[in-house]
Amino acid sequence: MTETGAHLLPPAPFGRVIPAMITPMNKDGSVDYEAAANLARTLVADGADGILVNGTTGESPVTHMEEKVNLVKAVKDAVDVPVISGAGSNDTAHTVRMVEMTQEAGADALLVVMPYYSRPSQDGVVAHFRSVCQSAQRPIILYDVPGRTGLHVELDTYRKLAELDGVTAVKDATGDLASMPRKRQETGLTWYSGDDGLYLPFLALGAR
Repeated sequence: MTETGAHLLPPAPFGRVIPAMITPMNKDGSVDYEAAANLARTLVADGADGILVNGTTGESPVTHMEEKVNLVKAVKDAVDVPVISGAGSNDTAHTVRMVEMTQEAGADALLVVMPYYSRPSQDGVVAHFRSVCQSAQRPIILYDVPGRTGLHVELDTYRKLAELDGVTAVKDATGDLASMPRKRQETGLTWYSGDDGLYLPFLALGAR
């Protein structure tokens, strides 16, 4: 793409191609931070302009807090692109602790999943993120993935979430192309595709 053509695309604050990076591990199950740093460098060399660590692909359900923090540090030291860290749980207090510790470790933004399994009410979703935002000093990216959370987030809830200080973007893995443009337009949030197969259609509808 030419430099002029690139300016036709809307700004992408955390990058435009952001791999959800795996977490390399040693044979004993410990995290291999050197391999993680090397992998992050390789991804950037191959065209990634942002990196997501501690996501589901990165074994977040089974890594511990110290490992999550050290992984952020290792990748942040290795690359010069935005590093986003997953920091989500269905436990609000635990989510707040993850947000506080991963942002202190250097994460440029925090990916916080909708509360899963317990499936709170729509007001409960807003209350969860309100508590998170009170502790967040980095931008919050909402992660909407109903196939994993079992939770459908309504348009009015999106409007309320967009009003919270710090909420700036959405990783949309709903697969719902039809509703995305309206949610994006009415909230003003930056939209990212959470499904590789829908990357191009999402871009065509205004995602980053």
